[in-house]
Amino acid sequence: LTHPTDCAGTYYGSLVEDCAGVCDGDAMLDACDVCAGDGSSCVVSNLFFSEHAEGSSSNKYFEIYNASSDDVSLAYYQFANCSNACDDWEYMNDFADGAMVAAGGTYTVCHSSFDGDLTLCDETRTLYHNGNDAQGLIHTPSSTLLDVVGDIATSNTYWDVAGVSQGTKDHTIVRKSTVTSGNTDWAASAGTNADDSEWVVLPQNTWDYMGSHPHTFTYDCAGVVNGNASLDDCGQCNGSNANVDCAGNCSGSLSDGTWVNANPGTSLTTIAA
Repeated sequence: LTHPTDCAGTYYGSLVEDCAGVCDGDAMLDACDVCAGDGSSCVVSNLFFSEHAEGSSSNKYFEIYNASSDDVSLAYYQFANCSNACDDWEYMNDFADGAMVAAGGTYTVCHSSFDGDLTLCDETRTLYHNGNDAQGLIHTPSSTLLDVVGDIATSNTYWDVAGVSQGTKDHTIVRKSTVTSGNTDWAASAGTNADDSEWVVLPQNTWDYMGSHPHTFTYDCAGVVNGNASLDDCGQCNGSNANVDCAGNCSGSLSDGTWVNANPGTSLTTIAA
């Protein structure tokens, strides 16, 4: 007949070894699964915001892109919020239990009352951002800020993006395919025009790009994303060749019935009819 013993050899005792093998020790696994670690050894993966939407009513979501070659558990990451006027992150939010973002994949967090295709949402919850609330993506064990939308220092501001006034309000913004990592300098990320910004600004309730990244965008001659305006023969955007005269000259003055001397210095003439 045998009797169970604990790590100290006591029959029916309750002492156990810690992660270092010490009986009744106090060493514990840190967030990186390192015994007695301080969390600093976790690998910080290349994650960043790829899409951020502030739509009508509760049509809000944000998307995270995994630019690394490995699947990443979001257990070691949080998204932080600064609501209106604040001088530091106010709310640190965990992702759902078991949340993972595949290599080269996205993870989308939507408001629970989102009107779009909820099958594209990996997680639903109440979201509060209204275009003037800064949001950050943080690697929790190392306290590393990976990416931001908005700026704590100027919170309570509807930020311009790519030259679009109040681009974070009533718009969907999508990261350009040329961006390969996060940027904690919001001014540089937002840019001042369509060329130097890291973002493409789309109309409110544009949800066509959810669930994948990256995307290819083009601008027509009017500066509209994926628009169809084109230059006419006189170089006028969306023009109708109205400036072409009957001889085919842009901004010319000839009209039907005008006599044109086709052979200067002679008496020969032709008619443009």
